[in-house]
Amino acid sequence: MAQLQRLIRALGWCALFIGAAAIPFIFFAWAEGAPHEARGFFLTALAGLFMGGVSLAGTVNASGPAAASASLRLALLAWLLTPLLAAPPLAAGAGGVIEGVFEAYSALTTTGAVIAPPEDISRAAVLWRCLLAWLGGLGGLVLAVTVFAALDDPASGLRRTSLLTIERADLFTNFGPAVRRLGGAYLLVTLTGFLLLAAGGAQAFEAACLALSGMATAGLAPHSGPLAGWLTPGAIFILALLCVLGAWNFAVIYEILLRQRSRTASGELRAMAGVSLLMAALAGLAYGVPAMAPAGLDALFAITTSGFQTNETVILPVPVLILLALIGGSAVSTAGGMKLSRVLILVRRAWGEVALLAHPSAAVRSRFGGRTITDDMLAGVAVYALAYPVALAGGAVLIALAGSGFDAAWRASGAALANAGPLAGTAFSAMEPAGLMISAGLMVLGRLEILAAIAAFAALIRRG
Repeated sequence: MAQLQRLIRALGWCALFIGAAAIPFIFFAWAEGAPHEARGFFLTALAGLFMGGVSLAGTVNASGPAAASASLRLALLAWLLTPLLAAPPLAAGAGGVIEGVFEAYSALTTTGAVIAPPEDISRAAVLWRCLLAWLGGLGGLVLAVTVFAALDDPASGLRRTSLLTIERADLFTNFGPAVRRLGGAYLLVTLTGFLLLAAGGAQAFEAACLALSGMATAGLAPHSGPLAGWLTPGAIFILALLCVLGAWNFAVIYEILLRQRSRTASGELRAMAGVSLLMAALAGLAYGVPAMAPAGLDALFAITTSGFQTNETVILPVPVLILLALIGGSAVSTAGGMKLSRVLILVRRAWGEVALLAHPSAAVRSRFGGRTITDDMLAGVAVYALAYPVALAGGAVLIALAGSGFDAAWRASGAALANAGPLAGTAFSAMEPAGLMISAGLMVLGRLEILAAIAAFAALIRRG
């Protein structure tokens, strides 16, 4: 019972944050002449503040340790329930309840898929999408450095960091310090991005939306179409840099901001830059020098799972972009995907096996992030590597059964699972309600990195 009360209390804080965040948007939407969306924001604020207040008041004396299983249940329930509170204003703009709920799941999981184009809804709703993505990115970081890092599973690519001291016996007590420490650095980088975007030529509203969305690697924008159609080259470069920071290991960023140095080096930043340069070089060979910059940027936006499109013409094939998104960014980041750390572990171990073939008597030890890659670590990473294609295929089949074409189903499944919604193109806007809900489930599955989601669901079932 004590753990249930603490779970309810943590969910109450989530509801309270969403409700409080919606209050200024009521006046924003009303001033814009969007009364339906203003009423949606009012409903979100009222429900969030009421449910959060009741939950906190009813569990004020809750105590007792919270184990990892309780924290996993919190992670799953937070991603499943919080979007329902945030959905009313989006439903008013998207034209239906299912569509609004889908957009809320898409925003909070930092997927960035939309049904209604920005031009068809109010600026308040556009900014609300971006803010939800920003809050979802922060929530993912908090879970990464508390719940998942406390498990200390080498295969997950997460380790105990200098962000806080993790107490296994009571993981819930870590959320407050993590939010304060992470939130401060997260907000500082976002504000810096906003100022640089504005200095680079973006209008204030555009800079605000892109700073929130870019830091969360969500791919949400204040305008439809490719970036080059409405954003200056300088601002596009700054947005790409912001997406890279969002997709990079935030524990490293925190240490750099705090100590002006980092003790952690795993090669993930070099890998992202290397992939971008490789794609640019291949595009240059195939299509000429003018194709290099947009191809490199599109590859960078893909591997950070933001999914922004630079030019009207997509130079790199969409399957390549989705594959890069499924690889994803760093472990402690706002990016989706399987994560670069796991891919690098597989690559380094594979290179070690090649070295053994050439020199059978050599003592070859593969290392990553200061650790020797053991057989147990490799087995864990291999399970993650297998889980993603299985989930991708299963999601594509379910979406196809819900009425989408086979090609669109594969594209939507990959984009949803990688939390890189813009790469799906128009697949989501043409989808039936059942397909949208399946896609939303894939977004949550991808945000929790599949195996953690399965473990959380199993913990929830056992509790029930």
